[in-house]
Amino acid sequence: MPSTREQSPAERRKAWIARSFDLASDSYDEANGPFFNPVGERLVDLAGLRPGDRVLDVGCGRGAVLFAAVAAVGPDGYVAGVDLSPAMVRRTAAQAAGAGLRNVSVRVGDAEDPGFPDGSFEAVLSSFSLVLTPDPAAALARARRLLAPDGRFGTTSFGPDPEPAWREAVRVLRDFADPEAAGAYARPFNALADDPEGMLAAAGFAGVRTVEGTTATEFADLDAWWRSAWADGHRGVLETIPPDRREEARRAACAVVAPLAGSDGRLVRRTAVRWTIARRG
Repeated sequence: MPSTREQSPAERRKAWIARSFDLASDSYDEANGPFFNPVGERLVDLAGLRPGDRVLDVGCGRGAVLFAAVAAVGPDGYVAGVDLSPAMVRRTAAQAAGAGLRNVSVRVGDAEDPGFPDGSFEAVLSSFSLVLTPDPAAALARARRLLAPDGRFGTTSFGPDPEPAWREAVRVLRDFADPEAAGAYARPFNALADDPEGMLAAAGFAGVRTVEGTTATEFADLDAWWRSAWADGHRGVLETIPPDRREEARRAACAVVAPLAGSDGRLVRRTAVRWTIARRG
C-alpha cells in the first residue's frame, strides 16, 4: 500500500479487508469452517471441475474452495489461490505443504489483478470474496480473461437474511466500534452481492445460472457464536471497540440473538446462499 501519498478509498478498503482477515486468521477455520467449507465444496461441485483442470481460487482464505478443488482435479491438475491477507496465505500455504500437496500454490494477490497470464485456467472460483472487492466489475473482467476458452466461473454470495436478528446483532456491535471502522462495515458488500447474474452477464459471461439454498450453522451456546464473530470479517470492526466496553458490547449483541437459542442453549443460524455459475462465453 502507498506510503508517500494518501491512499485512495479503494486502497483503504483493501487494506481494511487484509487487516481484518489477518487478525482473524488464527481461529478463522476452526470457528467458521463448518459454514464456509461446505459452501466451498458445493461451489466446486457445481463448477464441474475435471481431473487435470487448472483452477484459480480468488480470495482463497483458509482454503474452503482451494482444498475441495485440489481433490476434484487430482494429481494431474493444479490449483492456485490468491488472497489479500498475508496471514491467511501463510496459514493456507502451510496447510497445503503439511498435506504434501505439490500441485498447489498460494500467494498474496488482488482479485482485480491476480498476476496470471490470460487463458491460464479452466476454472476461476471465488467464494464470498468478490462481493468484498471495491471494483467487482474489474475483478469479473479480469477473471473472464484468465479463463481458457469455454472455461467456467463460479462465485457465491449471500441471499436475503432469513433471520434478521443476526444482522441486528452486528449493527449493535457497530454502535460500540470506532465510527470510521463501523462506517466501513455498514456496507460491507458491493453490487455483485445484489445482482450476481446481472453483473456476470454484463462482464460477458454466458450460461449464467444461480442455485439458491439455505445452510445451517450450529453454535453450542452464545459464547461459541461470540468466538465465531471474532474469527471472521467482523474482526477489524470488533478490534476497534474500546477494551473497557467489549463486555458491554458482547452482552448487548448476545441479548439480540439469545431468543433464537433452544432449550439446551444451542443456536442454529440459517443463512441464504447463492451459488452463481457461468462459462467464459
